[in-house]
Amino acid sequence: MLIFKHKNASNSISNNLIYKCLLTMKILKFLILLFIMSILFELENKQIYYKKLFNFISSKYHFFKNKYINKFHKYYNYNISTIEKEKFFFMRNNSELKSCKNFGILIYNYPFFDPKIEFGNIGDYIQSLAALQYLPKNCIPLFVDRDNVEFYNNSKFNIIIIMNGWNRIEKGNRKTSNKINPIYISYHINNINFSDSITINNLKKYEPIGCRDIYTQQILEKSGINAYFSSCLTTTLDIDFGVNHSERTNEIIFIDYKFGRFPQADKYIKSLKQYNFSNIIYNTHIFKLNYSHLQRFRLAKQLLEQYARAKLVISTRIHGALPCLALNTSIIFVNMEYDRRYPGLYELLNTIGINSKGKFEINVQLDKNNLVINPKKYLKYANRLKETLQNLKYNNI
Repeated sequence: MLIFKHKNASNSISNNLIYKCLLTMKILKFLILLFIMSILFELENKQIYYKKLFNFISSKYHFFKNKYINKFHKYYNYNISTIEKEKFFFMRNNSELKSCKNFGILIYNYPFFDPKIEFGNIGDYIQSLAALQYLPKNCIPLFVDRDNVEFYNNSKFNIIIIMNGWNRIEKGNRKTSNKINPIYISYHINNINFSDSITINNLKKYEPIGCRDIYTQQILEKSGINAYFSSCLTTTLDIDFGVNHSERTNEIIFIDYKFGRFPQADKYIKSLKQYNFSNIIYNTHIFKLNYSHLQRFRLAKQLLEQYARAKLVISTRIHGALPCLALNTSIIFVNMEYDRRYPGLYELLNTIGINSKGKFEINVQLDKNNLVINPKKYLKYANRLKETLQNLKYNNI
């Protein structure tokens, strides 16, 4: 019996030793991964690798995501550095730029806890450029991730952010942190069943809420929030991107649209005999997430400058279409399936596609020479947006 107990004790000690060794190896591996991640925090253009690493660690150590995600939300909000100021000149066209402690604009890391997301939509950055127009012209704003505004704490000062754009309400953007003074205008919520009490209570503090579309207005009003249809801020992009008529080209641009995709739309577009469709420029608004934020802004700016000089744009992207209204570029928006993002906006554009009743229709205005001309209904909302935001008080910059 004594010998049996001695063997049991020996086995127990051996097992404990093996367990401790394995645990130590796991901890070391974990710390190495954390070290690699801390380096990736500094390499803003390596976002896609950071996201993959985050998901890898989370899959191996389930406690990790819940325990550290709030800290990552905080640190992954990106503040533009002094070294990168010169890179920002191309957007502001001002040689006396300085960092602004009181202003931010939205950037889009996209939900880094979702491993399926590997591409972004440049329309998000077009919306941020629209907001940038209303900040002081010598201002280099702080960059704040749309999906992390709830945890933002990177500034000693409170910052003003125009909260325009698309939102899917989830942990990270249910409310703004107490470091942010938000201006809710051209705001969209994409949730089908919206009932988040944290978001509702937050939005009530900043009523009335300017909604980008009728759908958002309706779901906010159902939640007891004072809301109105403001339209989209990109319909005011003529402030920074408008051009003279003499700068127009004969370019025809297709944005994520090609002949053969929608035969009904193709038939009508090809019937526009005043346009030469033999030399089309094809653009896409989709980009890979290994683009840095500054690269994304640069791409958005280049696209807007191209659209401002085009003769005609055909777009399946709402933020390829709406800026063309502001830029006075003839635009046809093609939408072959109903989308809750569009009510209110759809009516401002020349359109080919499915209306709110689920029926196909063509609603395109032509002048006496059979050239596409844009409806002017958008001006009512664009002028109101300009008036509202140009009256912002820029104190303590």
